[in-house]
Amino acid sequence: MKRFLIIIMSIFLSTINFAQNKPDKSVTHKSSIKSQAEKMGSLLLKNDFEGFIKYTYPKVVEKLGGKKKMIAIMQNGSRQMESEGSKFLNVTIGNPGKILTVGSELQSSLPQTIEMQVSGGKLITKSTLIAISSDKGVNWYFIDTSGKDIHQMRKLLPNLSTQLLIVKAEKPTFYKA
Repeated sequence: MKRFLIIIMSIFLSTINFAQNKPDKSVTHKSSIKSQAEKMGSLLLKNDFEGFIKYTYPKVVEKLGGKKKMIAIMQNGSRQMESEGSKFLNVTIGNPGKILTVGSELQSSLPQTIEMQVSGGKLITKSTLIAISSDKGVNWYFIDTSGKDIHQMRKLLPNLSTQLLIVKAEKPTFYKA
């Protein structure tokens, strides 16, 4: 169960969000980043994996064997979670930090909290999402750091700014029912 939860969380947390945005103002970018990250979370809560996959960072989809395979992994994971009495309950997105320009990309980070029902109670996980736009803020891609620091993330994505704020991962909190 724990291994499965880690796999499904990694898939979810290694995601993108594709958003319309006005590229001129930082405040508008931040508002768009947050609202689109919230949309991404709502897709997960609805088990809308077909829709969700449209928001997944292309390198993640590629590493998981493509769109169809990733959707199948998420569907199978969801069924397994349900059979064990687990499900996602809520996704809360915090406010984005400073927006950085790195080459032709805009980058930022924002906090995310996921609440899950698990056997015997609830599990709360906190993580940092990295938001990336390669088109001046029109489309945003979100990648969860999954407990990795910026140096570990740069091994996967060398174009990430070392100035991105990634909060040290906390152990998930379990609350008995």
